[in-house]
Amino acid sequence: MRTADPSHTAPTPAARRRVRPPNRALRALLEETEWTQAAFARALSRLGAEIGIQLRYDRTSVAHWLRGSRPDPRVQHLIAEALSRRLGRPVAVADLGMADGRATPSTLSTPGDGRRADTTEGAGPGDGAHRRTPDRDPASPGTRAPAHPADRLTALTAPVVPPPRADSPPPAPYTLGLLEQTVRPARGARGEDGRTGAERAAVPAPVRPPAARTPGLHRTVPGTGPGGPGAVASVHEHARFFALQADRYGGGHIRTSLAAYLSGLVRTLRTGPGDAHHRGLLAGAARLSFLLARVYADERRHGLAQRAFVTAAELAAEAEDPEGVALARRALGSQAHQLGHPRASHTLARAALAAAPAAVEPSVRAYLYAGLAVARAACGERSSALEALRDAEHQLARAPLDLTTGPGAPGAEPVGTYQDAALLYQSGQVRAALGDRPGAVRELRASLHARPATELRPRAITRAELAELLLAERRLEEACAAWQGFLQDADRVRSGRVQAARARLPVLLRPYAREGCVRSLLAHTNSPAGVRSRG
Repeated sequence: MRTADPSHTAPTPAARRRVRPPNRALRALLEETEWTQAAFARALSRLGAEIGIQLRYDRTSVAHWLRGSRPDPRVQHLIAEALSRRLGRPVAVADLGMADGRATPSTLSTPGDGRRADTTEGAGPGDGAHRRTPDRDPASPGTRAPAHPADRLTALTAPVVPPPRADSPPPAPYTLGLLEQTVRPARGARGEDGRTGAERAAVPAPVRPPAARTPGLHRTVPGTGPGGPGAVASVHEHARFFALQADRYGGGHIRTSLAAYLSGLVRTLRTGPGDAHHRGLLAGAARLSFLLARVYADERRHGLAQRAFVTAAELAAEAEDPEGVALARRALGSQAHQLGHPRASHTLARAALAAAPAAVEPSVRAYLYAGLAVARAACGERSSALEALRDAEHQLARAPLDLTTGPGAPGAEPVGTYQDAALLYQSGQVRAALGDRPGAVRELRASLHARPATELRPRAITRAELAELLLAERRLEEACAAWQGFLQDADRVRSGRVQAARARLPVLLRPYAREGCVRSLLAHTNSPAGVRSRG
């Protein structure tokens, strides 16, 4: 009997399992895009930046995937989104040729943690929060949607609430195709008209007008029971409280408690009797979902924020509350503008105005017109942007005085209540987009003058934008003065957006490091008081 030659020993079953065939499906999609492997990797990096994570993939990573290696399942969602945008049609994760992968979740970085996404296939597991989170995204294209919009709240709040500790939610991709859900035709309509998603999105969805303003949201009625008028009043008061805290101190302080409160509402929302009080609860939950989305967006977790805004629109539609639908569309449009998608922003801003009922409060209509003005300016439509801005100013001038003082005013709405300071801020955004820096500086300064001193987060954001505009105008001393005020406010706020502005400061001032005012600023930035934990 011949001794076996070790060099010809058959591979073990485990070794055979490690050999994967080339990924022909991904190669075909990549060839259809006409991207190089390096361009594909850069597109993924841009998508990661949209949701506040830093990816370090390059062409060699793409080459590994084409040879059969599989990245983290959450990165697969980013790959599908990048291909969908490039090809102009939905590409699902199942189309990537990675369906049977068992990739171990790597730790995708979130703002402030100083880490990057691991590009090594089969990297070690992340922390307990990442292991608890399912890879399946219930709001992603190609997956079955929950039967009731309230069920989406479970997916949006579960990463934050469960024991043993409140942890940051995992990243989710920001999906342009998901924006269509808020402006699609009525339920049951087939999307087989030959138009693209963007073209269909330009047609606002019909919204059922309520007989009167949403019950329970604008008055406090005593009562008891899980779905009675007392519960509706309680939801409204919670929304008002969370809105005030977010504006004053940033979303990092309220994210966990807001998510926990929303999570506790899910069962009541799903099983309610469908009467006026239940619709009031749904409308209140829509406002709370809107606020959760604002918190996620403030932390630059834009995929989760997008899904929470979409959920707010769905809950408002279920409540027969067209005003809530309009507010959610407007917020989605502002988010698209912030992420550099001007056409999508413009479409959503128009759809928001189309959804608003005729009897909507003037301050709410001013809020909607201001969003349209910013979107038009970003598209380079100067005259129509200024026209929309004038419409916003006209509407706000018609609003009763107690509706222009923010959500802290007695009886004010927690979402959609507009004030002079906010309109002046967005007027500054419009003028900056149109190339009128002096006009933008003037409007931002007026906004700060009108803004209550208690609203620390918006004041910090406004000061940072004012300082950057002044620096671009070579007005260094004035810019440093604005940044000094920004740092004073920023030290008291937990906000990802504020932290991003703080991180830009030393980079922007590096060419002027020898100037006295700059040295003082940089010393403050590097001091222990200036170091904030992740919100």
